[in-house]
Amino acid sequence: MEQNILDKLLAEYETFTAAEKKIADYVLTHQRESQDLGITELSAECSVAVSTVSVFCRKLKLAGFHDFKIELARANTLRPGQRFSSGAAEPQPGDSAAQVMDKAYHRELEALRRSSAMLDPKAVDQAVELLLRAGQVLLLGQGNHCAVAQIAWAQFSVASSKFKTIQDSHLQTIALSTLTAEDVVVYFSYSGATLEIMDAVDVIRQVGARLILVTRFSRSPAAEFADVVLISGAEERPLQFGSGEALLSQLYVLDVVLDCFCLQAGGHIREDREFIGKELSKKHL
Repeated sequence: MEQNILDKLLAEYETFTAAEKKIADYVLTHQRESQDLGITELSAECSVAVSTVSVFCRKLKLAGFHDFKIELARANTLRPGQRFSSGAAEPQPGDSAAQVMDKAYHRELEALRRSSAMLDPKAVDQAVELLLRAGQVLLLGQGNHCAVAQIAWAQFSVASSKFKTIQDSHLQTIALSTLTAEDVVVYFSYSGATLEIMDAVDVIRQVGARLILVTRFSRSPAAEFADVVLISGAEERPLQFGSGEALLSQLYVLDVVLDCFCLQAGGHIREDREFIGKELSKKHL
């Protein structure tokens, strides 16, 4: 039988350095929890440097930390009786359409519950204050999170014309480069740890703009540079990319911020939204 990552950790344990043994000990003790942590969070839990975690993964002949999480998820899946945090909500071979519907409902309901519990009202207030004072607001994301940024623009555009979004990564860089210290970027990223978002962070810091990050991980690399971090609570397995629960969780955060923004903006927001609604209703057959 092919050796899984947990067996490999045990087999090669004596070859690890003291710092690497801390990582192995934590992962073996918290097998389920470890697969949901970002690299920064795992390093913090183990009291080691992020670079140590990267070296540890390569020592296991993996391309990087993401591969490590994938292998850990596979190992946990193969263990008898072990399931992910969504438990019985995980679809299984042989499930009927009705069973899949019920499991999806409970999975997404749990994502919303976790998001509500993890979203900090003070952080929401801080984000809204930045949006109210901003000259312009750029809503960004990569991959499936581009769709969230697009929805955010559609929602906020009925409240103010200062909200914009761009899908193309090259045009995003151009737009970021032309921002000023009066402007705000809202970036949607589940991990907060991609090359694209760190490139964006670098430009944002250079121009002096403010960053609101909507992410799952409060200790992600991008979160270290964000002015405000809004936590969306859905858990996404390593083999998933842009799961429905993760996107729904970010849309929940979006709705909360939008409602608070409109309540505090005052002025003609209500009238403007009603006028736009009436104009759009004319397009219905």
